[in-house]
Order: sequence, then structure tokens, then C-alpha cells
Amino acid sequence: MATLSNPSQLLERNIELFNNKRVLVAGFADDSFIELLSNSGAQEVMAFGLDYHNHLVAQQHLNSTNAKLQFGAYYDNQQQQPWQQLIIYWPKAKQRALYLLANLLPHLAADAEIYFVGDNKGGIKSSGKVVAPFCVNPIKIDSARHCSLIHATYNNTAQPFDKTQWLKKYLVKAADIELTVHSLPGVFSHGALDLGTQLLLENIGHIKMKRTLDFGCGCGVIGAYIGVKRQGIPIELVDIDALAIESAKLTLAANNISGKVYPSDSFSDITGKFATIISNPPFHTGIKTDYTVPEQFIAKAAKQLMDGGQLRIVANNFLKYEPIIEQHFKQQELVINNSKFKIISAKIK
Repeated sequence: MATLSNPSQLLERNIELFNNKRVLVAGFADDSFIELLSNSGAQEVMAFGLDYHNHLVAQQHLNSTNAKLQFGAYYDNQQQQPWQQLIIYWPKAKQRALYLLANLLPHLAADAEIYFVGDNKGGIKSSGKVVAPFCVNPIKIDSARHCSLIHATYNNTAQPFDKTQWLKKYLVKAADIELTVHSLPGVFSHGALDLGTQLLLENIGHIKMKRTLDFGCGCGVIGAYIGVKRQGIPIELVDIDALAIESAKLTLAANNISGKVYPSDSFSDITGKFATIISNPPFHTGIKTDYTVPEQFIAKAAKQLMDGGQLRIVANNFLKYEPIIEQHFKQQELVINNSKFKIISAKIK
């Protein structure tokens, strides 16, 4: 049994609240709480998540027949039977919380119980104000391990979920190419292109007409740009976030680009080798710079490249990726360096 996260431990000590109930859980952590919940008196459990890593961890520990997992951008209530309770692991981004509520509230029974759990520094303290249009009597019922558990009652006012209300559409211009981009809340570059990716597009370099990977694709702008620039190129886009996967699919479709878009926890679902891997990789956990993710990415990328293959990334100037790249690649080149960002190209041979 995996060690429970702090929010899951708080739920565990209140596990009797869910006895003999049909429980919908959203945004769950990377632990075994779903299995615990299903074995501790809940009648039925459905866990809906946007994070593929958390999905894989929960799946690994799930053995109960009365619990199911669902990963995706839109909740699909296949049984069409309303849920009596909803547990939401409160996300740090307010728009993500509202998005989950919009997705899930229409699938609740009248006057269903709703529980919000989360880190005290992650926005849970203001959750009562956020959910006020949909819930009555939000009240903190427990706190421990720097987390809070809040209970509220659904007021039965949610409208059917309309995904078009959450999509942002905008144009991107780089070099001589113009793209239409779609994005959902919380996806990197939601509603506007970031400057680092803009620089990368303008310095994309030569991309071989061979298998190419857009790693951590976000809304799919890099993959779409390559698809327009090199029509017919076999391109794959991966991300850990369900809303990024959906955004990337919509972006490719809007620009008439064919490509394979799928979830992957780092390289968990990626097979075979590529001529080019291109990325604007994440470099932080919370507010702190964290080299663990890019270190793992760079090391694994080297093993996924064909002979003569290229890794091309954009990074903030202050990030010291060069020593990491040197450990795994035969050569690297600083393509461009402006006041904020740099583009690095690396080859294994």
C-alpha cells in the first residue's frame, strides 16, 4: 500500500463519512486512497483525474471490483446514475477547481454532499468563496497535517457541462507560419503563447522528415508548427495532463495536421526512437527550481533518439542544463541566447 499523501491521510481519518455511499472522487493524489476508500465501506467509487501520473499510481494499487478510474478531459458518466457524494482534491489553480466543478456537479444527486480537501497553502481556505454559487453551508470539519477538509451541500444549480465555455482560441505567428491554437484551463500557454516557446518556434532549425516527438506538448503549438512547416511529417505529442492532451488534439485539428497525441508519464508510454525530440520542459516544483524532472527527461531523451538524432529545447537563461546535457550527448550547440531564454540543440553522435 502506497504511503498516503497528506490530504488522503486527512480523508482516511474521516473515512466513516463515506460508508454505504456512491462516491465520485476528483483530482486524486498519487497514492492508494481510491483502493482504501473502496475497501472501507463505500458502496461504489469512481475516480476522475486529469493527471496521468496519479492515474497510473492509483491504477497500480487498485484491486477492488467496486472502484473504477477515469482519465480524461471530460467526465463520462456511463451509468447515468447520480452520485451521492463528491470528493475534490482542491487544485492550486482556481480555474482548475471551477473546471472540475462544472464537469462533475451535473452528475450529482439532489442535495449531494461535497467534500473539499487540500493543503492549507494551496487555496483550500478560499474554496468556500469559489464554490458559493453551487454549494450551501461550506464548513471546515477537520484539519491535520497542514490540510483542511471542508463539507458543503450541493444546491442543485449546475448546468450541463459545455466544453466550449472553457476553451480559449488564439492565433500564433512565428516566422512565416500562422497557427490557430486551442487551450483549456491550466494548460501551459493557456490563452496566449509564452515567450520561450515563441523563440523556439522562430529558431526551430532543420527538422528531418522522420519521426518527431513534441514532449510536454501543452496546447500542441510546437507539434502543430512542425506539422505545418514539414507537411506529412510523422509527429507525436505527449503530456501528463488530460487538458493538455485535449487541447493539443484540438490545435492539430484546427490546423489540419495529422499526429498522434497521447498521455505519458515522462517516457512511460513512449516506444521506439525519434529523429527529433523537441520541448519546452518544466523546471520547477511549486515555486522552487527543481532539476530532477529535466535531468530525467534529458537522460531518457538521449536513449529515445536515432543515430544522428537531435534534442532541441528552450530554457530560461538561469537554468544550467548544459552540464546535464554533456553527460548524455556527444555534442551540444547554443542556438540563440537572448535576455531571458536560450535554445539548445544536442546530438548523441
